[in-house]
Amino acid sequence: MDGKWVRNAWYVAGWSHDLAPGRIEARTIIEQPLALYRKGDGGVVVLEDRCCHRFAPLSMGRLEQDDLRCMYHGLKFAPDGRCIEIPGQKLIPQSACVRRYPAEERGGWIWVWMGEAAAADPASIPDSVRLSDPAYCMRSGQMDYAAHYLLIDDNLLDLSHLTFAHEKTLGLDMPQWADERPRIQPLERGLRVQRWLRNQPSRGFMRRWGEVLDLWNSYDFLFPGIFLLRTAFYPAGTADRWNRKEPDEAPLFLRYDDQAVTPIGDRTARYFYAAGARSADIDAERVGRLFAIVEAAFGEDKAIIEAQQKLIDLDPSRRMLPTSLDAGPTQFRKLVQVLLDRDGQPGPMADSQVKAS
Repeated sequence: MDGKWVRNAWYVAGWSHDLAPGRIEARTIIEQPLALYRKGDGGVVVLEDRCCHRFAPLSMGRLEQDDLRCMYHGLKFAPDGRCIEIPGQKLIPQSACVRRYPAEERGGWIWVWMGEAAAADPASIPDSVRLSDPAYCMRSGQMDYAAHYLLIDDNLLDLSHLTFAHEKTLGLDMPQWADERPRIQPLERGLRVQRWLRNQPSRGFMRRWGEVLDLWNSYDFLFPGIFLLRTAFYPAGTADRWNRKEPDEAPLFLRYDDQAVTPIGDRTARYFYAAGARSADIDAERVGRLFAIVEAAFGEDKAIIEAQQKLIDLDPSRRMLPTSLDAGPTQFRKLVQVLLDRDGQPGPMADSQVKAS
């Protein structure tokens, strides 16, 4: 799948708090250079980061109210990408423009539609926790990978690795991550993965509810790598009482983890992540401790995946040995191929192709 991109899709370009008023930020998504800035009303503008004149980066330009001026030869562009001024020239040809990409702000992220503007549907952007919502206490971060984005997706779609890759962090004393096979359901552009982990040791403030707890772990994983995880903690015995099916009762504690993988190029990707809980259930100090463990674990992932990419590149023709743990990654890669085949055009997913895997 190297060198092929699904263009008709929403991608996370960055955190809302990273785009300060009066600044222009340069980003790259699926090998396309972008220039991002805010208008006076706070709305986000995303333009191709390439002046139509001499191809200088517009991210090196200057904001003039809601317009962006290229600081190589002074062409000025309106937020819709039209050139509205060329120094020393009254006539502005219709071809004097740069591409504008549809953009939305949701859940603390800036989303960019990289395909045909007419196909962009903001209603298809998945819901995530809004970081500025006082009802939640969340911490956020990001890191860059020197690896293909699908290797990061594979990692998130197979949480059995927590038992081994994170034996001192997220997977401490939790061998069931490798032993319990999850239920996987197809979604429009992704998968829903769910499982129970029974009799897990309690830690920290969770001990108030018992030495062991049952965990209901459920996440939606959506193209290109949107990972919306909810982990609900219940009294021991709850999994058996619900016959290992999805519970329909309030948990003792509900943890939120929202993540996004954005491909930059064939061997580069940016990983955005946030973790926390409702403000009524946790304080800032406890979230800080939780987040420190999360970041340590993500550093472990990064080290393994980047090393994995290097070995793949040594012999790209060599095939991996599949196991029963690979159901999620295998199904998702088939789904990605469906999107590539139709260039991400919206429409009913070929669920039969996913289920058949």
